[in-house]
Amino acid sequence: MRHVGWLHRSIYAWLLALVLLVGVWTAYTVQVEAIRERSLHDAATKADAVSAAYARFVGGNLGLIDNVLRFITIYDRENGLEKTVALVSQQRLFDAFHGNIAVLDTVGKGTRIDKDETRPTSLADRPYFQRAVAEAGGDRLVIGVPGPARSTGLMVLPFARPVRDIDGKLIGVVAASIEVTLLQQPYDQEALGPGGVAVMIGTEDHIIRARIPQGIGFGGQTTTASRLWSELDKIPGAGSYWQTSLIDGAQRLYAYRTLADFPIVITAGVALDDIIAESAQIRSNLRYAAGGVSAMIVLLLFGWLQELASRRALSAETKRADAASRAKSDFLASMSHELRTPLNGLLGFARLLRGAPLDDPYRRYVELLNDAGKHLYALINDILDFSKIEAGMMAFENTAIELRSLVDGAVAIAAPAAAEKRLTLDCQLDDRLDTFVRGDPNRVRQVLLNLITNAIKFTATGGVEVRVVPADGARVRFEIQDTGIGIAPEDQAKLFRRFEQLDPGTSRSHGGTGLGLAISASLVRLMVGEFGVTSRLGAGATFWFELPLPAIPHTELHLGILADRGEPRDRTRRLSILVAEDVPMNQMLIQSLLDTLGHHCEIVGDGQQAVEAAAATRYDLILMDLQMPIMNGLDAARAIRAFTAPASLVPIIALTANAFAEDIAACKQAGMNDFVPKPLDFDRLALTIDRWAEAVPAET
Repeated sequence: MRHVGWLHRSIYAWLLALVLLVGVWTAYTVQVEAIRERSLHDAATKADAVSAAYARFVGGNLGLIDNVLRFITIYDRENGLEKTVALVSQQRLFDAFHGNIAVLDTVGKGTRIDKDETRPTSLADRPYFQRAVAEAGGDRLVIGVPGPARSTGLMVLPFARPVRDIDGKLIGVVAASIEVTLLQQPYDQEALGPGGVAVMIGTEDHIIRARIPQGIGFGGQTTTASRLWSELDKIPGAGSYWQTSLIDGAQRLYAYRTLADFPIVITAGVALDDIIAESAQIRSNLRYAAGGVSAMIVLLLFGWLQELASRRALSAETKRADAASRAKSDFLASMSHELRTPLNGLLGFARLLRGAPLDDPYRRYVELLNDAGKHLYALINDILDFSKIEAGMMAFENTAIELRSLVDGAVAIAAPAAAEKRLTLDCQLDDRLDTFVRGDPNRVRQVLLNLITNAIKFTATGGVEVRVVPADGARVRFEIQDTGIGIAPEDQAKLFRRFEQLDPGTSRSHGGTGLGLAISASLVRLMVGEFGVTSRLGAGATFWFELPLPAIPHTELHLGILADRGEPRDRTRRLSILVAEDVPMNQMLIQSLLDTLGHHCEIVGDGQQAVEAAAATRYDLILMDLQMPIMNGLDAARAIRAFTAPASLVPIIALTANAFAEDIAACKQAGMNDFVPKPLDFDRLALTIDRWAEAVPAET
């Protein structure tokens, strides 16, 4: 029976191993197919986005050229060839598109004007001139075929527009040309991958006008045999298709888009090799994972089930403990962030109510509501800092600090609380301190302000003194001394334990969570500093910390990521502001704040809508939330910065609940100009808008 029992267990092990192996490789096959489908979908999305962006770029440039030539033809019709040449030369109209302009008579003779010279020319033999002359009563823009310029040999794309008198009779032609490279450099090659292409093709003659990446001989080639034309017949306007390139033989997924005002189609293609390469590492990892799992299953058949199970159980227990700790920190960070959204509305609407004509006791109720919201905001900040420290995600800046300004600013913030309790608040900075040092100004200010406010909180009479002196080895020592209740030596070790206070009644009488000192001590240690306290019960306390803050010369100063925009402007100008915010309560709050400031605003609910609105309308300013559906604020800012001027130059101010160094750096890298943290502070929002309004020219 014992033998039969082992035999049964062996059979069950084999059956289980077989089922697991089949399951593993079935899952591997399903995942590989899912990765393939996702890669194809991502490639199609990428190609469509690039074709749309390139179409906007080409359409904008062609529209500019068309408008310039249209103006010149009208002037030529009314003033004649000689005066037109003088106008083009004096006004440097060719600078509008970095090319040259030729004003011709009906047989192709005339004058060519560019940035270097004005000289006679003849374009009678040029096909684009002949097409312009052959236009039967029309005056549309003729887009020629790229070819080498006579003067420089560079590949240029020519344009022509006939000049007709009031009766429609041809009296001349205005021509222009630009270097093809100007239409081949709107985006980085990384946008489509190493094998990707973007092509500008004429829909009437099927000839290539420009191609990214650039290459010898691409311009002027015909694409009549391309599948593009049959796809356009079936789906006009925009679509996609697979094809092996007629030029380089690469198989690509193409997206196409026609221009509404010109006989041009834009295609963008992602190479199949690039699509496969992007997911190759994932497939390889999956294959190794499946093989590893299979090997483990086989090992179980060799009698090591018990030992392997024990080791795996121990390893799994350790991983679960680590995961539980990180999950706790992640949960705290997520909850802190989510709490900021309703808190933003609470503080914002309380601020609006404070400005309303309220009678007592309602005004007092609003003040209490505002104070409670600020207290809750401070608690959330403590929890968020604590969770970041626990998860090992705390990042620090390394930028210039004007030491006196930082210390004076922290003291000024705490001064009203000291004055309310009738305490003195003094500040002494040693004359030997360097003016500018290097470190993280936000974290230094946070620790210093926390210790000052703590000292004020636990001091009933007397005062608080802040001292800053140089220490050994390019270090700076900060001391905060109070005349408060003091701390017994046996209780001092409890000060830096999280969630712990010396007296259970402390939180009721003085407020706080017991996190402030623990966070401050952790921040100092993470900045390679020291933190401590000296005190006796009933004799006050002196909290101190030392940080390595090396001096820096004035030539290396980079004070923060944001440039000073000068004094606030005179608020007499009504700005047009685009607000991108997905939370309805925040939308209502921001609109109320902007109405109070006298500005007009348009509100959209996600980043994609913001990009479309910025492309369609010129705004003085954009307020951009970071976390939104469909497209987040960072991606939206990058898309707007990819526009052509002036649409790409609009100031963008980030609205973010995470005002940490890494978040601010991400805003800057995305092209944003400034940021305002949430919950929104009315005065800070107004000041920030005023600063960047200086950069916006007034409409005349």
